[in-house]
Amino acid sequence: MTMDEVMKILIFLCLLFWPRIFAAPLSGHHTSTEHIVIIDKDHPTRPRITDVLRKVGLHEAHPNIKHIYYNSAFHGFAATIPTTHVDILGHMPEITLVEQTTSINTASILIPESGAFDTRNSAPWGLQRISTPSSVAGDPSNLNFTYAFGNANLGANADIYIIDTGIYTANNVFGGRAEMLWSFDGNLNDTDGHGTHVSGIAGGAVLGVASNANIFGLKALDGSGGGTTSDVIKAIDLVVRRHETRRATNCTTGSVISMSLASTGVVQSLNHAIYAAATKAKIHSVVAAGNNAGSPNACSISPASAGGTNGPALSVGAIDITSSPASFTNYGACVDLFAPGVDVISSWIGAPDRVASLDGTSMSTPHVTGLVAYAMANETLAGDPWAMKEYIRGTAVEVRGGVLVANNGVLSDG
Repeated sequence: MTMDEVMKILIFLCLLFWPRIFAAPLSGHHTSTEHIVIIDKDHPTRPRITDVLRKVGLHEAHPNIKHIYYNSAFHGFAATIPTTHVDILGHMPEITLVEQTTSINTASILIPESGAFDTRNSAPWGLQRISTPSSVAGDPSNLNFTYAFGNANLGANADIYIIDTGIYTANNVFGGRAEMLWSFDGNLNDTDGHGTHVSGIAGGAVLGVASNANIFGLKALDGSGGGTTSDVIKAIDLVVRRHETRRATNCTTGSVISMSLASTGVVQSLNHAIYAAATKAKIHSVVAAGNNAGSPNACSISPASAGGTNGPALSVGAIDITSSPASFTNYGACVDLFAPGVDVISSWIGAPDRVASLDGTSMSTPHVTGLVAYAMANETLAGDPWAMKEYIRGTAVEVRGGVLVANNGVLSDG
């Protein structure tokens, strides 16, 4: 065989296998998953969302776009994009972060299947605990406790935003003060009950801390208490925009977001949204410390890791009626304080007078949310999330073991 014949055979083999050599790796590069993209709105080039989208072959009406985030605190979007475009975005100087959307769930322990009962005209134990310096004695399943308070406006003109499973606004504890604003799936009904329970603790009549506050629901979690971080961030986006409008027209003294939910790890995009809302729009956030008894460091999950020494959010752990930390509660440097989170009675779905008892840092969180709304009677605190955080921690009562328990500053003996 001559040299020319050998070369012809080699060229033929290269041409034959060329497509196969390069076809396999390319399929991996086209894998598409949903990502959250946060744009640096303060970058010197003043990037526009449309410009960033165009660089990766998208536009605002593209079917791969799930959410556009555009408010005074942060800009960005959530979209299903190929991994090759994720790499492109990650190298753009005007992009703050790119992060894959993850799951997020409620931070409650028990969802009752039965045993809901009618309300009675007395306070649950949690309200007495946050208005007394000592532990509460009695049966936590009863509604025969005393809630003491020195500020009679009880959150009047303050706005509480509950990002959760929705709110059954027909429950009598809300007295027309609760309103659903948005749902990730277009269905505003709370079919789970968790969001309604949380809302009652924060601002329900008889059962709630700030019983004159305005309560707004944003449904980011489904009927089983699950959702995605991109939907939670969209809810925060909508809160910031509504807050700016209401502040401009003097409709509110201030806004607090309550998030009784937790991821399985740290979500930087969610923490960024909370931080931006606090620093840019002066919106307060109260978040659940989480119920990871086996791995209890609150700094390892979000949004809890946006609290404590890490950021402006108030991250809340759970105690029982004896003021002991609950067996399930997270703790650590990212937990600011503790509040009632075991055997907590609050509003429920299904009938206007229905209530139920739940456990979890989901329940301790709205106790502090209500305290923030309560404290907004002070205009300085209302407009400064960092000062509010210091105040809430400062009025907390230290119990055995150095545990800080939330208190409204009255320190009544009940």
